[in-house]
Amino acid sequence: MNFPSDPCFDALNTDFKAPAARWGVFGAHDPSLLEAEGRFFAYSTGTFGENAYQIRTSRDLIHWQFVKQAFPQGLQSIRPAVSQVLELLGRRSKNETLWAPDVIRGKDGKYWMYGCYSAVFGDNYSVIFLACAESPDADFVYVDTLVLTGGSWGRTPNAIDPQIYFTPGGEMYMSYGSFFGGIRVLQLDPATGRRKDGFTYEMLRQGKITEAQYYGEKLVNSANVEGSVMDVRKGVTVCEGDVFGGSYTAVKRDYYYLMASADSLSRDYNMRLWRSAEPCRGFTAPPYGPQGQKVCGSFSWRRFPGDTRIGFDFFAPGHNDLFTTKSGVDLVVYHNRSPFPVGKRPLPHYLFLSMFALNSQGDIVMSPNRYAGERLRKVEREELAGKSFDYIPIPQDNRLCVYANEGLRLEEDGYLTVRGERRGRWKLYEDYFVCFTYGNVRYFGAAMPAWIEAEGRPGITVSARGENGLPFFMNQSFA
Repeated sequence: MNFPSDPCFDALNTDFKAPAARWGVFGAHDPSLLEAEGRFFAYSTGTFGENAYQIRTSRDLIHWQFVKQAFPQGLQSIRPAVSQVLELLGRRSKNETLWAPDVIRGKDGKYWMYGCYSAVFGDNYSVIFLACAESPDADFVYVDTLVLTGGSWGRTPNAIDPQIYFTPGGEMYMSYGSFFGGIRVLQLDPATGRRKDGFTYEMLRQGKITEAQYYGEKLVNSANVEGSVMDVRKGVTVCEGDVFGGSYTAVKRDYYYLMASADSLSRDYNMRLWRSAEPCRGFTAPPYGPQGQKVCGSFSWRRFPGDTRIGFDFFAPGHNDLFTTKSGVDLVVYHNRSPFPVGKRPLPHYLFLSMFALNSQGDIVMSPNRYAGERLRKVEREELAGKSFDYIPIPQDNRLCVYANEGLRLEEDGYLTVRGERRGRWKLYEDYFVCFTYGNVRYFGAAMPAWIEAEGRPGITVSARGENGLPFFMNQSFA
């Protein structure tokens, strides 16, 4: 049976004054990944003085090293875009930070960065721009402005958080937006990386085009989500019918998965999911709606506040990338704060990665563990039957920080018990799909190998989502 070995994670830095060379995963916010030149690169929002986009690199997706800023000259490097925002704002701005980049390899062989600058935190005076570089960790150079926003807060979007995706046919799109004004989408030219329609803000100001033409269609019309990212899948297995009775049919579907993060990034951030068969519409159809389904919120594998088996919590995780390595490992890449807040002290944030899988309903479920080199594989029934698990039902209330419970067992006879009491049934089917009932809710998930940090050893984790739209996590326990 294939399990990850001890990843020997680096200690999480807690010194806010530590030099960048000692950061590791510390200080990364709103991360986006790229694989190139035999390495992985993480690009993230500027923080702690390294404000012009942080670049980190890794060879194993576990140990990360800070490299440099993408724009060593700061805002001067993107002066044309900044000037456009400040002209719209009508005054100077004190913000020197660039937010939430995305980098891809362009058709010309260069590395295209989609970045954004916001002149006022909490308002929509913002701009999304394109920059390019000859190599993933070279200095990036401004190329063009793609979308500019400001004023009419609530009716018009916020031009931040760009993310690129392609259809199977090669069409190129950019999703973007934050809170009021919704998550939008624009079509780009894959040959140049710029807007396919060629529209500019000046054309909008002169009345030559409409707001809908300039800002793009709404993917999600919600007032509390941001940080969108899209994942495109062909041939997704969906099991239709009675899983427990065995009378189901496995069919194949093609889907676009949209993830975004909701609520306050410092208090109750949580990751949400939508799905559609089309690239630019249909994401809020049932059962997703404008709020989507919850993928992850705040939780801990500690069983109580003083538990020292594990040294960190998952608090306000979000603003994620969905990334697939060239070797086929699917990852949710996100920032995480830790530990759970006590009083008003500031919390550090870190670059975290977790493997994800698709359940038998064709939806994304995320491993509730840090990635340690594991791969999705066939799970045998004996790896689950008769085994004990710590478990965490994630609640609807995003303000709650929940601890792990112990005593759940997946019994040999197909019952799910908690401390010896029958609470439901469970079944493993296909390669790694798991269906179980708990509290009159049916959950569909995936069983995956993981490094169980609270146990200090490898084991099986189960990540599922219920028909109520809420996640349920299990980690194998060995006590």
